[in-house]
Amino acid sequence: NAFQPAKEIDDAEKFSGRREAIENCYFGLMSRGSNLAIVGNRGIGKTSLARQISTLAVGNNELTERLKVGDGHSFDFLVSYFACGNGTASVEDLLARVLASEHGLGSWLYYLPRTTRMMKSLSPKLTAKLFGSGVELGGVSGSETVTERVTVPTTMQGVFENVAHDILDSGIAQDGLLIIIDEFDQIGDPTGFASFLKALSTNVPGVKFCLVGVAKDIQDLMKEHESADRLFAGSVIGLKPMKQEELIEIIDIAESQVGNTIKFKEAARVKMVSLAAGHPYLIHLVGKFALRDAYRNNLEEIDADDIDRVIKSIAENESDPVLEGRYRRAVASSRQRETVLKSLAKHQDDRGEIWTTDAYKTALDGGVENASQYVGQLVTDEFGAELEKVRERYYRFKDSLFAAYLSARPVLRIAQQEE
Repeated sequence: NAFQPAKEIDDAEKFSGRREAIENCYFGLMSRGSNLAIVGNRGIGKTSLARQISTLAVGNNELTERLKVGDGHSFDFLVSYFACGNGTASVEDLLARVLASEHGLGSWLYYLPRTTRMMKSLSPKLTAKLFGSGVELGGVSGSETVTERVTVPTTMQGVFENVAHDILDSGIAQDGLLIIIDEFDQIGDPTGFASFLKALSTNVPGVKFCLVGVAKDIQDLMKEHESADRLFAGSVIGLKPMKQEELIEIIDIAESQVGNTIKFKEAARVKMVSLAAGHPYLIHLVGKFALRDAYRNNLEEIDADDIDRVIKSIAENESDPVLEGRYRRAVASSRQRETVLKSLAKHQDDRGEIWTTDAYKTALDGGVENASQYVGQLVTDEFGAELEKVRERYYRFKDSLFAAYLSARPVLRIAQQEE
């Protein structure tokens, strides 16, 4: 497990870089009434950072002490961590899943007497939304009712507020309740979440949310503009591509995890950092297979040529089937389209924007005279819509991880053809 492309880094000892982000997270946890958000592109390390927040929030200061962040304060939050899937349709659906999930608040529903009485008194409709149809916990329908001095809510938001309030009243955690929602961008329709957070901050101020997702900013993530800035005042962590020294640190940590029995030579490190283009995921992906091959072949050192072979093998064996599938869909057995794709990737500026005039010249040098035709195709769903038009003569890859992957990937063996 020296490199972990398939799993986030939850061990503080293996976490590299991101000092500024950790510092922002620390002060975000300190700030009462403020929620947190982690936004950025795919493969940039958002979930790993969220896992470190989870660890920090329960009083583990290993990472902050190593990075010399904060004043040594130990947090005491009760942390709930929930990852959305593409089946999470709405805010109500999200809250129901957080309430019922074992990794959410599910284990507390029958631990606190007041919450237990409330849950048994919910309407059949709310009970079904929480636990699925066919589950009977007793039921009271209609308007708000009081049973054994317990208010019975009629909405999922009301259920959530009551459960959260009961948990906080129990005194289980001094700093309150922290709920981390990973892959928030997977929610089908997040409309209403800002309003929910605003009401929650008034009704149950001890609850803090941390939203994690693929987005440019918090408004993009929540699909709402009003109130979003105030709800996350100063605590939106926009993750940028990792710096070279941070990517190198990932390799250093991996070497130490295998007792330095296998080392990456300087040329191999330079190549890995270059192809990763700031994405730690690609360092982990290439590093994992490079170490595996070195172990199989009894090598003590890994060189640049070994990295080239590994990258070719990753593509041919579809070690990342999602990225490889997207690549093949975009190329669609066209040498010309592949040439245009790679030409575009070579001409991204520091904002990811591509001036087509330069890209077309590179494509022309590669034997493609009508590059604009292929660019027009690459914005369509038929070819994966990996490209988007920013303005006249400027385009951008929607996913910087995909752009880095296609740049690193060797060309497909496609027969020369006229289109």
